[in-house]
Amino acid sequence: MAVNATRKHKDTVFSSLFYSCDNAVENAKELYKALTGKTVQHAEKCRLEDALFYEFKNDVAYIMDGKWVCFIEHQSTINPNMPLRCLVYAARTYERSSISDDKLMYSSKLISVPAPEFYVLYNGTAPLKCTHLKLSDAFVESTDKPNLELLVEVLDINHDRLKNTKLEKCKPLYEYSYLIDRIRNSHGDVEAAVNECMNQGILVDYLKYYGSEVVNMLFTEYDVDKAIEIRAQEEYERGVEEGEAKGRAEGRAKGRAEGIAMALKKLQKLGSTVKQLSETFDLPETEVERLLAMS
Repeated sequence: MAVNATRKHKDTVFSSLFYSCDNAVENAKELYKALTGKTVQHAEKCRLEDALFYEFKNDVAYIMDGKWVCFIEHQSTINPNMPLRCLVYAARTYERSSISDDKLMYSSKLISVPAPEFYVLYNGTAPLKCTHLKLSDAFVESTDKPNLELLVEVLDINHDRLKNTKLEKCKPLYEYSYLIDRIRNSHGDVEAAVNECMNQGILVDYLKYYGSEVVNMLFTEYDVDKAIEIRAQEEYERGVEEGEAKGRAEGRAKGRAEGIAMALKKLQKLGSTVKQLSETFDLPETEVERLLAMS
């Protein structure tokens, strides 16, 4: 079974909280204050949404008071290519929002643009090994004085590491980190973790309003990938022990298929239709039905 590695971009709970939900703008302003210490009055959404920028869709982006353009990415694994990605985000955002008339580029008048700021908020389980990523690290030949540089600040938002940091005061982020911590401690039981958070007053309004949509997003983010990873690894290791290259290849494919089948069945029990599952996993409906029928 072949699974398309490039899935359609769908909001995660993080991007929903800080970009898409009804209170997202206020949440983003609070997060920005925690990140920078700056209080802003107006935040304008500027994420790359349309088809033209499909391949480089980012998580959260705002122009703050017209002075700063803030790009925030959420990751569970650190991608060393984030500075290069952020360079593309910034260039395309400037092109779209600041240079609407090509003739201005050749004008003698200076075009004013908001200053860019780049952040990666990390909540993976592996220890964080860096606090900054630099574009110049990717250059074929290193130089002490690069003509082009882009710096991305990396911050750990795992719940047990937020205490006594500048981000602790951001309530929506703190509560989000608590929710993810509860999911991990419940061994992936998303519904139990959500109920526990609501009982403790964590993200109550958000979880009540978005309900099953949040559960589906969380399950897709954290349970699906884990199920695929575990099953694939088990089958792969079995193939290694057998010492046959063919067995290893077949084992990895079988593991992915079983992992996705498990995820599909769980989401179906939560009320997702075959059509919805097809869109979520970017699979034909016939393939979804086949996987659901797996024992």
